[in-house]
Amino acid sequence: MMPILSMLLIFVAAAAIMAILKKQAERRKNTPGEGGFLEYRTALAFDECLDALSEHSPEDEFEYECLRRPDGSFALHFTLHKPTNQPVDTLFSLRMDAGKETVVTLYFLREAFGYEKPVFPQEMLDKFLADKLHARRTR
Repeated sequence: MMPILSMLLIFVAAAAIMAILKKQAERRKNTPGEGGFLEYRTALAFDECLDALSEHSPEDEFEYECLRRPDGSFALHFTLHKPTNQPVDTLFSLRMDAGKETVVTLYFLREAFGYEKPVFPQEMLDKFLADKLHARRTR
């Protein structure tokens, strides 16, 4: 009887820890800033944003890929920080909402080695999107 009770308590403790970790990750995702989401606005139309992201130039701050996912969202995957040739492996989920101004929202997904926020400063990402999409950060 005692081993069954011990196993049940371990299972309940593991479930509680998993629920807490899931809630923390969800809270982090919904928090503005480096480890959560960033919102930008641009005067470019939705299609123009896609065209601008598909054009790579030597002046780009990062080497990156912008891939469409099967669910219709996009993944913005940075692989190299060009000024320092520092390899990065940062992945954002990219959402664009068309309207009077296109709203570009980046949700931080992961960084190499499990970091909870991007390794490069947020100002670099702001500069990249300002140069690429003529976008300004609103959150």
